[in-house]
Amino acid sequence: MPTHVPQSQVSLLKNVLIIIPLSLIGRAGTLLIYVVLANWFGDPAEMDFIYYYWGISIFLIELLSAASAYSVLVPMLAEASAKGETEAQRCVQSIFSRYIILMPGLCCILVAISWAISQLFFPNAGLAPTTVISIVCGFLCFSIIAAVRWMLKAILDTYQAFHLPVILQGLRAILVIGIIYFCKPYLIWFSIPLALIIGELFQVVVLFQRCCAVLNLRTRHLKLNWRSTAYTTQFLRQCLLMMGAAISDGLNPVVDRGMASTLGASSISKLDYALRLCAIPETLTGVTLPVLLSHWAKMSSTNSQSENDSAANGAQLQQSVWQSVIVLLILMVPFLIGFYLLRTDIVALLYGHGELSESGQFHIASLLGIYLLGMLPRLISRLLIRAHLARQAHRTVVTATLIRLILNPFLNWIFMQYWGLEGIAWSTALLSYPILAYIAVAFWQRR
Repeated sequence: MPTHVPQSQVSLLKNVLIIIPLSLIGRAGTLLIYVVLANWFGDPAEMDFIYYYWGISIFLIELLSAASAYSVLVPMLAEASAKGETEAQRCVQSIFSRYIILMPGLCCILVAISWAISQLFFPNAGLAPTTVISIVCGFLCFSIIAAVRWMLKAILDTYQAFHLPVILQGLRAILVIGIIYFCKPYLIWFSIPLALIIGELFQVVVLFQRCCAVLNLRTRHLKLNWRSTAYTTQFLRQCLLMMGAAISDGLNPVVDRGMASTLGASSISKLDYALRLCAIPETLTGVTLPVLLSHWAKMSSTNSQSENDSAANGAQLQQSVWQSVIVLLILMVPFLIGFYLLRTDIVALLYGHGELSESGQFHIASLLGIYLLGMLPRLISRLLIRAHLARQAHRTVVTATLIRLILNPFLNWIFMQYWGLEGIAWSTALLSYPILAYIAVAFWQRR
């Protein structure tokens, strides 16, 4: 036991130092996609339509995979792999089979519901009916393929094979931008969802082959069936909880975009452009979250196997989480201060070379400044949520997201009366503080 702690700390530090630069390249590529779109397309009403349904796709991906199935599968597979290769194979076969059967149908239903609801308050921006159908169906396909990619990433992250997913993410950005460039003169608006679909397909094909090699499985072993196992029962039960959290959390940007659409043309685009820049500090810390979840899940799985060592391992987990929070504060406080002071120059540098007007850039910088005021508690909350997920304390995560879901539209409505579009940003920033308090108290009180 005495040698386990330093070994795990060394392994964690090694993985973090390797993955951070690789992940930043991939995240920078994602940001570059938005920069290219801002300069090539500007912020017309058609881009509002694109960003609205892109936002719905992101919500569906979070709901079905990134914030639900991924977070459930990593700790479950960590426990199974600790029992041996055969048990890990049985876990993946059971879960992946059921997931592939249920997920596409759920995605189609949710997109249809989202489209029907959006027609009540969001116009089609004067697009032809065929173009509207193509864009909506394109983002539906994008959602389904991206959801599968997240499941494959969960398998590789559990085995701490972090390198390939992050490398592919960087290559995907180059592929997407290239397809948009060549298809834009012919397909115009549809070139955006088409490029995203091809980018996801490229990643899924490569990741699937790697997952089969890691698990020592062949494609024929992943046949579809409806037979329930202990793994599928646990997976579906925990996924329902996490899907509740994903709905609560994912509905907030959808609600924000819907309420922003009442403030006139280009409101949604400006909100999205500000959020893309606000994602930069989230990216700098977010690249470590898969590594932390994987390591903390292994610590928690050790807890469940040995009651004699549970207290020591629990203390080790809390110490690791506390050290991560301290490092986050040391690194991000100076960065966020500098980012806030230079926000106008950053907006001009990234968005000021194309169709976006100077007044539009100033408005985006104003929104970005407000979002940054709530960024530090949001970053800490994201880290603590992974600690809760490693412990499989899903109810705490669900409760925190429900609090935000209930309060966000209410605060949006109040603040919009006084500050317009900026009121939506103020609601998001201020809510970050009580959410952090709840998550932190829940983590350190649990033994």
